[in-house]
Amino acid sequence: MSVLAALTLLALSCTPRARLCTATTDCASGAACVAGRCQPERPGTKPSIEAARRLVFRPVDVGYVRRGAGERAGELPAQVALGRDGAVLLLRFEAAVPANAKVVEAYLVLRRSAVVDDDPTPISLHATRIVQAWNGRSTTHARQPRLEDLASPATVVEPGGPALVRLDVREIVRLWSRRDPDEHGLAVVAAGESPTGTTFALAEAGESGPAPFLELYVR
Repeated sequence: MSVLAALTLLALSCTPRARLCTATTDCASGAACVAGRCQPERPGTKPSIEAARRLVFRPVDVGYVRRGAGERAGELPAQVALGRDGAVLLLRFEAAVPANAKVVEAYLVLRRSAVVDDDPTPISLHATRIVQAWNGRSTTHARQPRLEDLASPATVVEPGGPALVRLDVREIVRLWSRRDPDEHGLAVVAAGESPTGTTFALAEAGESGPAPFLELYVR
């Protein structure tokens, strides 16, 4: 790693992680919470996503690892708990974004499981880059790819909150246009743990289709 890269990572680690809004009350006066981000609320001014084209991508590979799960790879459960046992959700997408397109917003959308009772403890989730090749069929807790934290904003998942949970992945996705060979998808990790974590479904469908999925707004 270069000296510049090391200094950049050090600066990111010392920077407080931003937090996505969940309601307009989280925003300053004159702004509204739109898809997790505070947007100016002025007459005649539309939020940035309203003037953008929405693209949705499903993952082409998924991996899930946690402590104490054994070393059997390739067995992906129907539900995954994040925020316990050091669990990490790995996702790779083939997002065919036009080369001249500008990514205005980008979210990873997860769906909370409706069949599991979680501990009533808020869980803070954020996304990181995956910078090493991996395969969901062979990934285990002991053999998981390297991650790089870009200090993406956190999403706090509250007990009794909405079924769909959005994580800000805009800065990660914007790097994909460079076609860097170190880009291998994104991972979801938690800051802090609870006895059960928060459980998400990997195949349960709703009004927006099965989750998880990548939601991009481009212009």
